[in-house]
This record gives sequence, structure tokens and C-alpha cells, in this order.
Amino acid sequence: MLNDRRWMETKRIVWTRAGGLCEWCKRDGIAAGVPGGYIRAGVDCHHLIPFESAKTTAEAERLCYDPNNCVLLCISCHQRAHKELGSKKKEVVQARRAERFERWKDKLKSNNNED
Repeated sequence: MLNDRRWMETKRIVWTRAGGLCEWCKRDGIAAGVPGGYIRAGVDCHHLIPFESAKTTAEAERLCYDPNNCVLLCISCHQRAHKELGSKKKEVVQARRAERFERWKDKLKSNNNED
């Protein structure tokens, strides 16, 4: 999903909305009274609700391509986001892979039943 035209358009919308700056740096800098300081360029579009957590393909697509489910982050804020989510832990990654594999098998079964 992250290599198609809809994702590129979603990223463009998020980048434009954020003005090319990390949305968390802006939020944290303003809250800390740092006007314009320490606000880094945004480079990664991060999903607030991971689309991998979706139970259906339709829900995954909705989460993936919804600009309101995304924020533009600098590299360090993006790393922090994943650390807070725990989404890079080995167990979490393995569980996600298993869920994707099950969805893929279900899709194959449903496609074979249509034939």
C-alpha cells in the first residue's frame, strides 16, 4: 500500500498541512515556549493508528490513506513514536506478520471459492 499513488497523495497532503516541519517538534517547541527553535524538518509520514492493526483490508486502506491519521515527523520524533508504541519490538513485529499471513490466506481462500 505504501508504494502506490494514493499513498503519495496522502503524504503530499500531510506534508503541505505541516508546512514541511515536524508536527511534534512544533507542538513541543511551542508548548515549551521555544518559538521556532528546535523545530526540525519533517521527513517521515507516521500513522497515528497503525494500518497494520486493521482487521480487514478495507479498514487497512482507510487507515493508510487518511491524512487525518498521519503526522509529519522528523527522524528522531518518528523513532520516539515507534518506541512509545512498542511497534518495533520483535514480538509485535512477529505478531503483525502472522496476522498479515492469516489475512492473505483468507483472501486466497475467498478468491478460490469465487472460481
